[in-house]
Amino acid sequence: MDTAHPSSERGASRQALLQAARELLVTRSYASVGIAEICEHAGVRKGSLYHFFPGKEALTQAMLEALYADFERDVLIPGLTGTGKLRDRIEAFVRAIHAFESRMQTDTGRLPGCPFGNLAVELGSHNPGMRRAIRRHLDAVTAHFRAALDTAVRDGELPPSTDTDAAAEQWLALMEGILVMAKADQDPDTILRLGPALGALLLNPTPEVRHEP
Repeated sequence: MDTAHPSSERGASRQALLQAARELLVTRSYASVGIAEICEHAGVRKGSLYHFFPGKEALTQAMLEALYADFERDVLIPGLTGTGKLRDRIEAFVRAIHAFESRMQTDTGRLPGCPFGNLAVELGSHNPGMRRAIRRHLDAVTAHFRAALDTAVRDGELPPSTDTDAAAEQWLALMEGILVMAKADQDPDTILRLGPALGALLLNPTPEVRHEP
């Protein structure tokens, strides 16, 4: 690591690289953005990137970690926790994800949809490392959904036979589809328009089917 600069400057450079990667990679594509452009956008020398990350893939994975942390803090936790009914939590989740995507559109000029889904489509078939990283974040999102559904089962809002694993995966799939439509429209209000489909799906869950070994 470059010891010629105070640690606060090094930290600021690392954060600038993460922010530049978010603004460029999330709104465009992994293949279309190079290290030189990221560094120029961040206002740091190209060689500085290698003090923090082995390369573009490592930077991208660190950016996704930070993005997931923001998504968890701003959408998953406020939307899905609390004492409300499942219907209320679903509605709060839809409003929170609408606000999150609206902020990203304001910050970058484009509505990105789901960054994890976007990269999965672009890289999933030929970059195992990125595929595993993306899958890990999607699994973490699904775990939040499953926890909300498990709470609804315990509270008697859903039948005890509800397969919450399957319902959580369906929630993820429908959310991804809604975000694709919002991206196609470049309109965050598409999320509010299509969001009620989540309630229609999740309040009528697929019964659990157990297979004896």
